[in-house]
Amino acid sequence: MSGSLLLVAGTYLFLVFIGMLLVTSDTNKNADAIVLLSGGGKVRNAEAARLFNDGAANTIVLTQTSGRGSVSTMGETRSQLIKAGVPSYQIQTAYGTATSTYDEARQVAKLAKSAGFDSVLVVTDPYHTLRARILFAGELGTEGVKVRVAAASGHWYQPINWMFSREGWRVTLTELAKIGGIILGMRGG
Repeated sequence: MSGSLLLVAGTYLFLVFIGMLLVTSDTNKNADAIVLLSGGGKVRNAEAARLFNDGAANTIVLTQTSGRGSVSTMGETRSQLIKAGVPSYQIQTAYGTATSTYDEARQVAKLAKSAGFDSVLVVTDPYHTLRARILFAGELGTEGVKVRVAAASGHWYQPINWMFSREGWRVTLTELAKIGGIILGMRGG
């Protein structure tokens, strides 16, 4: 009986460790711009607005994605930010047609260079923070731009409980596969 209990406890701790690897968030949240990655919905938007209102940066950058609904989604995001107290003139768009986080990083690198940003704070879902950090640091680091990452607070994904839902398994395995792809030299995603 005690061997089975140790196996269960060990497996759980291993899965928590995997979750902790994926979730990375900087304590220093100050930057020239907050980069709000697309596709995250209200939780990401609320985190970006909260950070802006707390003085982390004086600009929020939205990324432009391609696909059905991307224009309306960007408009909805902008509206949610404005309702949360972000002035419209402090919301910029990194133009392009991103289909992946890598594409978003490339868009933001171009904007950061032209706008003279020395640092950015990327806001995304907790499980997406490690991959976002790797891709953004790879693109912006060559321009001398410091990349910080903030996991959206209040998100359902947490290192201690992701393994108890089908969605938790789906996003964790997807992120691990995409990070593996980056390690092997693939940049999409």
